[in-house]
Amino acid sequence: MSSQNPFSLQGYGSGEFGNAPVEMLIIGYYMNLLTSEYRSSPKLIAFLTMLLKKFDDISQCQVAMDMAFDVDNAIGEQLDAVGAIVGANRTVGFQPSGGVSPVLDDATYRIYIKARAAQNQWDGKIDSLQAIWETLFPSRTIAIGDNQNMTASIFLTGTFTSIEQDLIVNGYIVPRPEGVLYNYVFSTLPAFGFDLNNTWVSGFDVGRFAGFNA
Repeated sequence: MSSQNPFSLQGYGSGEFGNAPVEMLIIGYYMNLLTSEYRSSPKLIAFLTMLLKKFDDISQCQVAMDMAFDVDNAIGEQLDAVGAIVGANRTVGFQPSGGVSPVLDDATYRIYIKARAAQNQWDGKIDSLQAIWETLFPSRTIAIGDNQNMTASIFLTGTFTSIEQDLIVNGYIVPRPEGVLYNYVFSTLPAFGFDLNNTWVSGFDVGRFAGFNA
């Protein structure tokens, strides 16, 4: 047992929980709930410290496990375990371009896991798809054009790695309604087009050409 004064392990010792969950409260919080006449009792303090330490160890283990398997913090095998929960395999089912390995690195795999989780919950609406995209690629933009023929044009702007582009084109990232074909355009907006002059499409001298990836 540590010789450290348990009352020095403050945290929340005023009796207020504050904004922290119970499992984050350390021994000092509970020791400070003792009334003044018992705070000088070494046997009681030793007994309570021994008793609480077991629960504190369990709580700290729970907190550590939660952190280790959080998608933003997990690495390696922990990230593989998170991916298995949402049905995202680290090894993709295609050969990426440029000789890149089909086994995703942690940073890219993390994006895929989040995308897969979002796909599992998507309500099929464009507005919510926009929100999903902003979570995955906050510094890059997406514009969606419904072609009214069971196809949609997806305009993407910003800088993407080759594996990110491959994941997008192969349907690993953007949620897609069943039976709808997506045509992807990686370009700098506005894209070239007629009869429109806005953020997404403009005519000569403004709009930019880009190739479609089916």
